[in-house]
Amino acid sequence: MSYVRMNYLEYVSEKAADELEAQYVQNAPINFPDATALVFLRTGPTTASLTSVYPDQATFDKSAAQRKKSLAGIADKIKDVRSEEGQAALALIK
Repeated sequence: MSYVRMNYLEYVSEKAADELEAQYVQNAPINFPDATALVFLRTGPTTASLTSVYPDQATFDKSAAQRKKSLAGIADKIKDVRSEEGQAALALIK
């Protein structure tokens, strides 16, 4: 069963959101190579939802250090972040 993490971010400005979106699109596939899916959804000028899907929790847990490092490096550009994670009953990727 897949393991999923969803992050909901509010950035300090639209400029910060633009910069971090570009960084995520470029770096996430490299930083999280074991993810089976990575989705960056811009939900507003200063908000976004980031979803990552892993084959299982053990694979997800291996990415924790990189995730922490990535968030720490951009903390000054994020106003708020909320995360949820858990087993996915369905993670259909075609």
